[in-house]
Amino acid sequence: MIISKMAPDSKIILIRHGQATHNLKDDFNQHDPPLTPLGKEQCITLLRDAFAAGEWKDFQNLDFIVISPLFRTIETGFLVFGKEIREGVKYLVYPEVQETSANPCDTGRSTADLQKLFPRVDFSECDRTNWLIKQHGFYTRDNLPLRAAFVRKWLYERPEKVIAVVTHSGFLRWLTPQDFPHVEPRDKYRNCEYRAYQFASLVDDDGYGGPYKLVEEQWSRTMRREKRAGENTMRTPSGETIESSSDGVAPENFGGDGADDETEDQPTIVF
Repeated sequence: MIISKMAPDSKIILIRHGQATHNLKDDFNQHDPPLTPLGKEQCITLLRDAFAAGEWKDFQNLDFIVISPLFRTIETGFLVFGKEIREGVKYLVYPEVQETSANPCDTGRSTADLQKLFPRVDFSECDRTNWLIKQHGFYTRDNLPLRAAFVRKWLYERPEKVIAVVTHSGFLRWLTPQDFPHVEPRDKYRNCEYRAYQFASLVDDDGYGGPYKLVEEQWSRTMRREKRAGENTMRTPSGETIESSSDGVAPENFGGDGADDETEDQPTIVF
């Protein structure tokens, strides 16, 4: 008799960074761009204020924060969770959740350069891997299914119960592949949009995301619909609106993440 392993009861909140300067005109040749003034405002009104207001159901006991080492995600992570980090919540700047392409906009900086820009941030995880090399090796586009599956398994095995991951629209598409292409139009994350997930039981592998499949919680789907005030606007906790779009991922012909590929090139799972 085979006894299936129960999924952990941890909760995972996936977050896209705020608007960055390369998002303005799809300038993918910018090297590791920072947030725009609007992007910083999005971090405050769509994420930090929402967290403080209790909008993120079940996430008030946040005990671990994972942040991509690109400039825009570091800024987003610390603008949103600076208070929690100062109060002792653990965080990790984790290269495996960086963006997908080898374009300059999706290629990071050396640890030395990051340390100068963010002197109080721990970048030790960036020294254990060649995360800046994306033309070959683990971080290539061809290895995106492997990298996403690795991250899901890593999150599955973490001891923390409430985890936030600050990452990128392109990588999020591979992290939760069952969300695509089953939504029309392709339901890409907007700037500073969040979605809340739990792990499905290992016996619930349907080929999309298994065996460490992340399933969006119902309240998250409902909240997401309610917050979308228009094609490119989002509602803040106060009920006001702010510009927020899903733009900014390099198309396939620019070496991007394949977000506009045909159906037969949907993300596949190797674990």
